[in-house]
Amino acid sequence: MQTFFFIGKGGVGKTTISASFASGLAKKGLKTLIVSLDPAHNLGDALNKDVFGKVVKISDNLDATEVDIDRAIVEYLTEMSKKMKNTYKYLSVLNIDRYFDVLRNSPGIEEYVTLEAIRKFLETDYSAIVFDTPPTGITLRVFAMPRISVVWTNSLIDMRRRILSKRQMVENIKGPISDVLDGEEVKIPSKESEDPVMQELFTYKKDMVNLMERFSSEENYVSVVTMAEELAFAESKRIRDALRENNIKLRRIYLNKYLEIENPPRELLGKIEEQKRVVEKMRKEFNEVEIREVPLLTESPRGIEALISIYEKYLV
Repeated sequence: MQTFFFIGKGGVGKTTISASFASGLAKKGLKTLIVSLDPAHNLGDALNKDVFGKVVKISDNLDATEVDIDRAIVEYLTEMSKKMKNTYKYLSVLNIDRYFDVLRNSPGIEEYVTLEAIRKFLETDYSAIVFDTPPTGITLRVFAMPRISVVWTNSLIDMRRRILSKRQMVENIKGPISDVLDGEEVKIPSKESEDPVMQELFTYKKDMVNLMERFSSEENYVSVVTMAEELAFAESKRIRDALRENNIKLRRIYLNKYLEIENPPRELLGKIEEQKRVVEKMRKEFNEVEIREVPLLTESPRGIEALISIYEKYLV
């Protein structure tokens, strides 16, 4: 499976570029899924289809969906609550649902749910998945989360091992440890292989390592969609540096809404001069990255044929 992430700030045209790219891949014969993770959700408008909260067939090789982040948060926390209750039964003495209600509005939950959505889509059988991402800040935090999560999961594993070691010491003196919950005797595990909490930590760490490897692999393509402006140039450098911190390669930069006018009016001369200046600086700064100009279109493309036309003219 190949994965394609299109990142950039709001309003630069990520949805148009990513939808065009996915449409082009599908026309080439690749079984392709395009996923909008952007809360703005313009993918359905570009495709002329309602794809919100469901996977919809667009053409022979193209499916599309817009992730309902609010619903995904509720489903994620509900699933985690069930796991906690099943994995660690004596947490029932706590009102764990109250804690998950707090988490629903906590900082960072959107990033974790977005990462979980990506992980689940990667388990599907498509040849290519194209991700139309949230604004830059959220997306960069999502890319960083697997690495950060592995670090703190290792700490939790070490902590859990110390707990199990103390339990084993008690077992050596008093025998197996158990407790009675709701009239049922429950054995308290002391070995890693029997401890559901430790097994859950191992599973989570494995998932995060797999995501790190996926994001760093040669099958993962990250492209920045931006415009030929000074502020956008500075942001592109920050994006590249943030990606490098997580061992992720920036493959392409698409300069969208590029002005191509033979005899521009005086009012646009300054803007066109800025474009030329920024493109020169970008080609020097990003000499290892492919840079493509995508001209400002007279109207926004809508529908599969219009999107394929953009792909064939400007994206390959």
